[in-house]
Amino acid sequence: MSIILFRNANLVRDSSATLQTGYDVLVRGKYIDAVSQGPIESSDATVVDVRGMTLMPGLIDAHAHITGLTLSPRNIAFSSAEIAVACANYLKSSLLDGFTTIREAGGADHSIARLLAEGAIVGPRLFYSGRALTQTGGGADFRAPNELIDPCGHISPFSVMSIIADGVDEVRKAAREELRQGATQLKLFASGGVVFPSEAHSTLYEFSEAELQAAVEEARARGTYVMAHVYTDEGIRRCLRAGVRSIEHANFASEATVAMMAECGAYLDPTFISLVQRIESASETRLPRSIVDNLERTVSRGKQVYKWAKQYNVPIAFGTDLWGPDAQKSQLREFEMRMELDSAADIIRSATVINAALLMQEGKLGTIAPGACADLLIVDGDPLTDLRIMLDPAKNLKLVMKDGTIYKNGLGSAVSMRDFAH
Repeated sequence: MSIILFRNANLVRDSSATLQTGYDVLVRGKYIDAVSQGPIESSDATVVDVRGMTLMPGLIDAHAHITGLTLSPRNIAFSSAEIAVACANYLKSSLLDGFTTIREAGGADHSIARLLAEGAIVGPRLFYSGRALTQTGGGADFRAPNELIDPCGHISPFSVMSIIADGVDEVRKAAREELRQGATQLKLFASGGVVFPSEAHSTLYEFSEAELQAAVEEARARGTYVMAHVYTDEGIRRCLRAGVRSIEHANFASEATVAMMAECGAYLDPTFISLVQRIESASETRLPRSIVDNLERTVSRGKQVYKWAKQYNVPIAFGTDLWGPDAQKSQLREFEMRMELDSAADIIRSATVINAALLMQEGKLGTIAPGACADLLIVDGDPLTDLRIMLDPAKNLKLVMKDGTIYKNGLGSAVSMRDFAH
């Protein structure tokens, strides 16, 4: 078992808006063993002198998509091998950018989790949803009007990220199947999207309340919860009444609905960078002007919803909703998107301790405390006063540790590091 002692560190702690100076942190195996404002003595530890830089918890992305090869979720034409390579590239890059945990929001499954667990690929700790549930013609049914079956002759959404389920019995069965395959939470689509709108009439909401309740009931039976892709006000209210815990996007929520989120104890997971990235790449991807206009309106409304969430003390998660390894390069830019809306300390809290609570991992992830997983970053600079430091990991991110193993070491310390050569 490795024992590593970080000396002379300035810590990002859960509730503090300023760095806590002069700390030592002892890591024993996969866990943090001791945290002390003052020297820790350990004769058998490898000492890493942090030299007054920032030691902070590893980041958590609460809304990632790792199975894409392009910006389109319609990926059924790609082979399982191509998708596996895309996943591996996404995961490795994400970890080296400082994300030690991600919640995958549709597409990743037990096979990717197994490769991570076996060490065949490297990446963040993975909380996967399996296939997201969508209704016929729903937000994750990517068939064109003239398409019914996929190339294999099956009725499918033309994507590995989702499965079509209609009616309470089908929703219940689909939910049970994803949970049987190890999904750590369920994902469903409760409204349409804003990038790939339906060619039929757009939906104000999707799934009946009875269908939503069935998914929530199945999740609760396994001690977990439901996250819902939902943009519309009515769709959000229906999700809240059904007991959905994690509201993804929510850009068109009213103030009254945000207040309802607070009353229900739900989390808001806004994902600005995915929308902004679509706008920035619109000419390259040939997005119609009407969709670009809608995306710009969606971003603007999302900023207002964020402000209401702050006002009503709704816990705000940190998610990116980026699709595939090329898009992943913008993962850290979610920090940039929020700088005009929130303090640096609260944005970092969203990406650490709040996301940990959302994932039902409070005290285990997103914190520097005895007994927590040893997911740690060393950053050159103070991100609590200048969040832009987080946007340049090549320059400022000096060390990445996950589960007590160092994956990136730019300090020059004589400490073993996981080999990426394979």
